[in-house]
Amino acid sequence: MLLLFLYFLITCLCDFADANLQDITSGDPPYNICTNSNNYATDSPFENNLYNLLGVLSLNASVTKSSSFYTGDDSDRVYGLHMCFNYNYTTYVDCKNCIATTASQHIFRDCPNEKEAIVWEDSCLLRYSSEDFIGKLDVTGNIPKANSQNVSDPESYRSVVNRTLSTLTMQAAYNPVNNMSATGVESFTKTETLYALVQCTRDLSGDDCSSCLQTATREILSCCYFLRGARVHSRSCFLRYELYDFVNGASESSVSSGNQAKGKGKCMPQFQHKNLLK
Repeated sequence: MLLLFLYFLITCLCDFADANLQDITSGDPPYNICTNSNNYATDSPFENNLYNLLGVLSLNASVTKSSSFYTGDDSDRVYGLHMCFNYNYTTYVDCKNCIATTASQHIFRDCPNEKEAIVWEDSCLLRYSSEDFIGKLDVTGNIPKANSQNVSDPESYRSVVNRTLSTLTMQAAYNPVNNMSATGVESFTKTETLYALVQCTRDLSGDDCSSCLQTATREILSCCYFLRGARVHSRSCFLRYELYDFVNGASESSVSSGNQAKGKGKCMPQFQHKNLLK
């Protein structure tokens, strides 16, 4: 455990200067939730356990895109999980870097000395708590984000998105081969194609995964169905859809501007051990 602690600490210190130079645009990741209600003391057993936990999750991320772990005893025990979003271009090296460097640094920076925190990056989420949340569905505090461009036929688009996400939810939740993740492609118009990804943390049951993704789908479609793309960051799952192939690394700029409907829309949300290596 001491070696894991030292490894993680050295990694963070070596990369921290570079992380401070990153230009994080307002509205872009990282997104975080800090409890602001229960703090741990510097150099306490809880802090040491937290470093050990993050060291283990960082190592796990080099071989799996989702894992959970806990360490410590009694009031100093800390539970945690990581999930890297299952984009086709994301390697295990990318996953490890997102957890060990980017997410870990942001969670300490944005939620200092908090006993419970979660951070979402562009390609991963990292969560820890003094309370045992592993295997428990949690859809409180979901964070919806949406593209600012409208679609030309909102009602038809809503139907296509809902159908696609519902199909992918079933595939992710109930097909063990998929490891709680699924991607899909669906035609929208003659010139536009919908690309979608849904994913759950692997500590969940199939039913809980389905419930999380259904909740996320309802929330995003209740506020943002008229927008070209959107995503929901949840404690227990993640979904995203766009009119460009983000799953394989395409960017929105690669889509012809001629396919974009004019005007902007705003997403107004109406809502606010178990070591699982696979």
